[in-house]
Amino acid sequence: MKLTKDKFKYKIYAYCLMNNHVHLVIDATDDILSKAMQGLSIRYVHYFNHKYNRKGPLIQERFKSKRVENHKYFLEVCRYVHRNPEKAKIEKTNQYNWSSYKEYIYKEELINKQVLLHYFSNDLDQFIIYTNKKENIEEVMNYADFELIPKLSDEELINIIMKKISLKTPKEIISYFKNKNNRIQLKELKDIYKVNKTQLARITRVNSKLIDKIWNE
Repeated sequence: MKLTKDKFKYKIYAYCLMNNHVHLVIDATDDILSKAMQGLSIRYVHYFNHKYNRKGPLIQERFKSKRVENHKYFLEVCRYVHRNPEKAKIEKTNQYNWSSYKEYIYKEELINKQVLLHYFSNDLDQFIIYTNKKENIEEVMNYADFELIPKLSDEELINIIMKKISLKTPKEIISYFKNKNNRIQLKELKDIYKVNKTQLARITRVNSKLIDKIWNE
């Protein structure tokens, strides 16, 4: 990872190596991202096959990525990455050796920690408290978003919405939610399995912040 980071000039803000996957929070341009991940995968497969005297492919599928859209999401996804071993019941966050959590507290080796710590006024105690705080229900529900599990296609979600609020065509969805009096029904869409606010905002043309507000009322 260090070799790839130095070669492609991207920044790492958080990472966690698990037994069958890895989480990375990085800063990279779109044109660099694919090349960097490909380079990282090739290096790791070569290392792993050499170490365990094996041949053939190791990684099951292409990497998945999601753009971090605001500082709140950045804080949450970094916290989630660091808590991943604990969530999987493998090891306590502060005892796990294969994540960037200890780098934030002790020695910085792979990461660029100034950005994340900036949000805690460079106070390590505040960073530790935030990372290890008990999650509320809303944060637990957002785990799937960070795991990047397969989500509903737009077509699937459109069909579910039309059925839930008795609409006949996809175009009616946008005009329906233009009426502010109808937006309260966005609350009913919160329980749709695999739905996320960004996708819902795109389909309904309702601002994701407004959807978030309605969901939390």
